Amino acid sequence: MSAAEQSKKWLGKLTRLNPATGRGECRGKAPHKPLLLLCLIDMVEAGEFPSRAFTRSPGLMLRFRSYGALVVDRWPNRLDLRLPFFHLSTQGFWEAFDAQMRPAGSPDICAVCEMNSELFDQLVDAGFRLKARVVLITKYFDVSERIALFESLGIQGGGSSPLPSGRIMEEAEEAAKRKGRSARFAVRVCSEYRYTCALTGYRCVTGDGATIVDASHIEAWADTQNDDPTNGLALSKNAHWMFDAGLWSADKDLRVIVNTHAFTEHGPEAFRLGSFAGRHLQFDPTANLRPAGEMFRRHRQRYGFRV
Repeated sequence: MSAAEQSKKWLGKLTRLNPATGRGECRGKAPHKPLLLLCLIDMVEAGEFPSRAFTRSPGLMLRFRSYGALVVDRWPNRLDLRLPFFHLSTQGFWEAFDAQMRPAGSPDICAVCEMNSELFDQLVDAGFRLKARVVLITKYFDVSERIALFESLGIQGGGSSPLPSGRIMEEAEEAAKRKGRSARFAVRVCSEYRYTCALTGYRCVTGDGATIVDASHIEAWADTQNDDPTNGLALSKNAHWMFDAGLWSADKDLRVIVNTHAFTEHGPEAFRLGSFAGRHLQFDPTANLRPAGEMFRRHRQRYGFRV
């Protein structure tokens, strides 16, 4: 079979995912399968998918959660990654195994998947990835979700049907785009900082790929709507809250400065914010992304730091 024939075959399979139909508060077709495939395509493009074998890694969990947030209006139930992770194996996209690499018979024991070699070879091609994304988004998502997903993936136009004209619809379209940009920001910041808190240097990843960090804006999004990754830090929940409250910042050399007059704290020294004063921000050695110093200058200015 030629490459063109294989491309046509797999694009056709993407139109026949047979997702379940929602009930109750969940409307339309279940988004689990197309979202998982979009996440995997994203990981291939980002170089996070070096072989056909894959697990529920931090990168996959982050993308599935971030892109899943774009469909919460019609599918409010928590999206369970285990379901498409296993069930797409029954449709020939990959083989599913348990932790001991024995064939998996249910979502609960499915730990490792090995992608079909033909599909993996197709995903190496940028042209196929674009076509696959367009097929998945236009086939399985409603108009506002399409706008948000195309925006999150940086795909201009994308074949998405525009919303009807009029001010209200224009505002709805812009809101969808903002959601898409927010999802892209979260994915890039957390993954490119290797899921490591910039304040503490702490990295914690569960067996299912969930991580301790959030994507934080340095210069407040409400002020600038700046979703450039250089305006971001990966921070644990406490560090994120304290940063947004103006309790700490960083100087031009990326050393932590603490607004000690703005709060009181008690507890073990290792957990006190004051103990981080003067330390450099912590970045994983393999992380290439770094924050822009200008963003910290504006953050310091916003909260009255005298540095």
